[in-house]
Parts: sequence; structure tokens; C-alpha cells
Amino acid sequence: MLGAAAALVVARDPVFWKRYMLAMVHSPGELPDTFYEPSVTLVGTHEPTPPRVRPEEERLDPEALRAAADYAGSRHTTALIVGRGGHIVFEQYWDGGDFDTMMDAGALTATLAALTVGIAMADHKIGLATEPAAHYLPALATDDRRTITLADLLRSASGLAPAGEIIGPWSPGARERFAPNLTESCLARGATAQPGTVWVPQPCDVQLLVRAIERATGQPYARYISQLLWRPIGAADAYFVRDDESGAVRGDCCLRARRGDWMRIAELLANEGRFQGEEVVPPGWVREMLTASGPHPNFGYQLWRGEPFDAAGGEASEPYAATDTYVLKGPGKTRVWFVPSLRLTILRAGTNAPDDADWDDARIPNLIIRGAADFVPAQAPSGAPDISTLVPRH
Repeated sequence: MLGAAAALVVARDPVFWKRYMLAMVHSPGELPDTFYEPSVTLVGTHEPTPPRVRPEEERLDPEALRAAADYAGSRHTTALIVGRGGHIVFEQYWDGGDFDTMMDAGALTATLAALTVGIAMADHKIGLATEPAAHYLPALATDDRRTITLADLLRSASGLAPAGEIIGPWSPGARERFAPNLTESCLARGATAQPGTVWVPQPCDVQLLVRAIERATGQPYARYISQLLWRPIGAADAYFVRDDESGAVRGDCCLRARRGDWMRIAELLANEGRFQGEEVVPPGWVREMLTASGPHPNFGYQLWRGEPFDAAGGEASEPYAATDTYVLKGPGKTRVWFVPSLRLTILRAGTNAPDDADWDDARIPNLIIRGAADFVPAQAPSGAPDISTLVPRH
């Protein structure tokens, strides 16, 4: 009798139960492809990978790169890729994969939505980031959510009620993470805070942003982003998780894309929206993305700022060596760091485990930054240690 009842429950919501059960038995970085189905293809162009050059050709110290790789390799890292000036200068893989291996981008996915807002503004489909999201999502216009702006969604500061933690399969947090129809759920959320006043990272802010982009452009998100972002940077086919029967996608997480294509996104951000000399995203929009203008001083538009240094709540033991270091944070301590002043891009992919409790978010990028021959460190306060001693010959 109990077995029949359980089978009925699963039959009524098969996608949710499939994802929930797979997540219970697999770590986030090892979920099988079936977890992500049904999916929607983000069509790419499969351009050749960027050229490889020796580190010295881009004025990077091989010893510093090796030190970064040694640190990464001791902490469940699957890939470390370093680029500079549009070239790949270092790469190492610990999982038998390579530059083109697919990975679950997790929250890196949300940065694409932020980039796309700027593209849609240049395309004259969206007016201002400060306009109400209700202009594109009429369901928000009927109550106090009418004042939520696109910028509030970009900053994860909508004020919408969060779903909460995942506590068993019937918790709202589990439904938000694993069930289809996230958009419908998000539009049903009430407000618990004044928009723009409280930073609460949650899927709904990005998901509603994606829906606003679709309404503004009149195109499915995957199609629009393919035409104006993904294909122009030469990225390969990638795969969004489908959110509903209409073919709409989840824009907050879980895009499966090649590792190397995140290096393309990093290069785009590090070069003010230009990729291989061509403007893809308006430079003024990229600068706005990198600015802290919301309630969290280290959070821009769906990316992280290295400044100011957060000694209490951060995951770094020290400030980033270059003050213009920015970070995209994915699952399992997957990181994409980029430093515009040095045209430096770094991808660390991997998982996290209990024995990685000493993970230091600054260690890998700082070793590499300090190993750049043209890096000029900020003036150290009186009495501070000489950072040139941390990397040989620098």
C-alpha cells in the first residue's frame, strides 16, 4: 500500500523526484546528465580554442603558475586554466578532461543574464536598469512589488521572500531547487523587504530577470543570448535546464557549457565587453556591472568584487593583490577570476570537501597576479610584509 502511494507521488511530479533523488546520491560536481533533462540548447559556433603561448610570452612567471597549480591540485580541483591577452598560458587537468570538457556552471549562469541586460539596452529593447521590472512582468504590478527594478534583480536585492533551506523533499527550498515551473513560483512570492535594501541571493531574482528579458526582446532567452552573446564570442553549444513545457529555461543556474567557454566570458568582462577586438557588450554596461551599487559592498550585477576586503565574512585570507580583481562563483568552489588591469583570466573548476576547510579564495589568483612581471602592487601600509618575497624573483 505504501509502495503504491509512493509511486503515485513520484508519477505526479517525475522531474522533481528524479532530480531530488539524484542530488541525494551524487555530489554537485558529479551529477549525471539525466539530472539536467529536459534541456534547451544554447546554440554556439564551435570556434577554435584560443591560441596557446608560453607563460613568458605574456610575462607570467612559470614558477608562480606551478605554485598555483600545486595549491589547486591538493584541494579537489579538476581544472586550472590561465589566460592573458586572449592567449592560454597555462592549463592543467586532474580528471582526465580538457579545455572542452563540459561542466555545470551553477551560479556562473546568472552572470549571463546580467550581460544580456546590457546587450538588450544597446539593442533598444530595454530602457534603463532603474525601470520597474513590472513593465515587463505585469504580475508584479498589482501590489508593493511594483517598485522592484531591474537593477534590484541584478543586485539580488528584490526583497522577495526567499524559499529557505532544503529540509526534506517537501520544503519550499527543495521545490525551488529541483522542481520545474520556477517562474510561476517566483511570481507568486510576496515581498518581505523594501527593494534595494537587503541582499538575499536567491534563484527568483535571476529567473524574473530572464523573463523580463524575454518579454522585452520578444524572443526566447536561449535564442536571444545565442545570437548576441554566445555565438559572437565563439562559444560551443551549451545546455540550459528547461523550466516549463513552453520551452522557457532556468537562467539562475545549471548551464552545462565547456570549461573553456567561461574563459571567453572572463575575457569579455576583462576587456570591457570586447572580445577579440569586437564589441559584444557596451563598455559602459560592463563598468556598471563591476560597480557596487546595492546593499552588499562586494556584489555588483551577478558577480563579486574583490574590494573592499571582507576579513570576517569572506573566504580569502588576505585582499586580492590587484584591487581590480573580480570573481564569478560557481559550485564546489569553482571560480572565474578576472583582472582587467592585467588582462588576466583564471578558471578553477572543482568540488569542495570537508578536508578543504582551509580553502583560501585569494591564494590561486594572488600567486598568479604577483607572478606577472608588469604587476605593480599597491603601496603597502607601514610595517606590512614585503609581498615581493611571496613569489620568487618578484
